[in-house]
Amino acid sequence: MKVMLTTTIFALAQVLAGSASAQGSREDVTLPQSVETSAEVAPQEQNETTGKIEAEDGTPELEEEAVPEVRRPGEVPAMFRDDSKLDESLINQELGINIYTAPSINKIFNQLDDLPAIPEEYVLRKRPEKLSTEPGQLALEMGYLMADGFIAVRSGHMNDIKPIALELARFGKALGVGDRMNAHSASLLENAEKGQIEEFKRNLANTQEDVNAELVSLRDPDLAHLIALGGWIRALQGATAAIGSKFDAKQAAVVFYPDGPAYFTEILSGLNPQTAEKMHVAHMLELLSQLTQAMALPEGTLPTVEQVEALRDIIQQLTQATARVEK
Repeated sequence: MKVMLTTTIFALAQVLAGSASAQGSREDVTLPQSVETSAEVAPQEQNETTGKIEAEDGTPELEEEAVPEVRRPGEVPAMFRDDSKLDESLINQELGINIYTAPSINKIFNQLDDLPAIPEEYVLRKRPEKLSTEPGQLALEMGYLMADGFIAVRSGHMNDIKPIALELARFGKALGVGDRMNAHSASLLENAEKGQIEEFKRNLANTQEDVNAELVSLRDPDLAHLIALGGWIRALQGATAAIGSKFDAKQAAVVFYPDGPAYFTEILSGLNPQTAEKMHVAHMLELLSQLTQAMALPEGTLPTVEQVEALRDIIQQLTQATARVEK
């Protein structure tokens, strides 16, 4: 039999190709569907005593080592990606909006599910009274608002959903996606009034997807990324506050995910130069770089209270930085 060697060689070729892509190589790599080899592999049997796979001659079959996932430049980190909703439409590929380049708000918010309660002072957030005239800033704030809604429901603040839903509709109109937002606002309010937390979360995720679809039609994919960025920053603020209130190293490990800030660094680096200047993106990039380094834990170690506090400090600065817009 040639199956095992063929599979192993093909897997190795895939890893090498992925590694080259991750290093910025733009050369096309064509992989054969199968790799022939003259070596024969002995038929396999399962040893009834040990339960291990062995060849017919009794030699134990070597187990293949798990290959760690390598995130390619521009690809959404696995923790933010909802593969079940992969959209391969041509327009999405053309404009860079698909499940691999537009993070799922729902996946980001799910990081909060297994954490302690968020302290009351972090549940409610002071929101801007006036709308910005900068679309990028509006998109960031919409992401913050979506996270506000999730955090409010998770914390039992059902009465705060109505103003948040109204704000989402207002920001949606300013971004040119008002019809999409209006269609969801009533459902979000109903979910909150009935205490339907899981339905609220699903509706919030659907809201993001519909807004993304509208932004695709308007040919402005940067705004979709900025919505996700705002949601991620606000969720991270709530998560680190919750961890700090009742520290548990294993629970804290979920927020030490350097692929997150590394991904958003790539997104912000590709913004229109005029938009980037108005939004003070250079300062945001400095903070994201600090966050990437602070989240990189040595292999096999768990975070400490001091490391979580360091994250909170950087996130606070990032929250302030995302509110700055050049008039």
